Amino acid sequence: MNHKKTKLLLTAGLLLGTLLFAGCGNSLDDQFPFGKNRIHCDNETITISTPFELVSNGKQVDLGARDVSKVNAEGHNAHLQILVTGNRVSDDVNETKLASEAEEVLKKDSAISNLKSSKKSFTSGDIKGTELVFTLTESSKGRKTDLTVQEYIFTQKNTVWRVIYQYRSSDETGWALADRVAGKIALGSEF
Repeated sequence: MNHKKTKLLLTAGLLLGTLLFAGCGNSLDDQFPFGKNRIHCDNETITISTPFELVSNGKQVDLGARDVSKVNAEGHNAHLQILVTGNRVSDDVNETKLASEAEEVLKKDSAISNLKSSKKSFTSGDIKGTELVFTLTESSKGRKTDLTVQEYIFTQKNTVWRVIYQYRSSDETGWALADRVAGKIALGSEF
């Protein structure tokens, strides 16, 4: 009987030890390869913090041409999507116009309901721009998904940038990733 009790206590101790160590290694830094991506447009560059690589035209965005007049970059994992656009400033494409049109585009989308938004100024280092936050419900193929979208719009010389972070509102990891990287934007190449 004493031998059975010892085996039982040993098994319980091993199980408890395994459970204690199971939580280790589950920090965001252990789960995701945080780094920085540089995006180029019209000979201007921004650097953003990301938990994954961004791509544009099928290749890593860091390798993109610097002199293009328009860039679209995207990256995602199961929890967070990041979209970055850069455009040469014009009468039709500028910070003020993009910020005012962002909510209108969502309002016109029949697949979107429960739209709530906020708009404020933001500063990140030398950057001054507009921060938009949207919460909404998106319907697709009979499924409804609550989403949170954080958007940063700003101008760098002759380039207007949009950096968008989107995640499912109920996804705690998506929220934590966005909290860690959203708005962490720098002008120029930063390492």
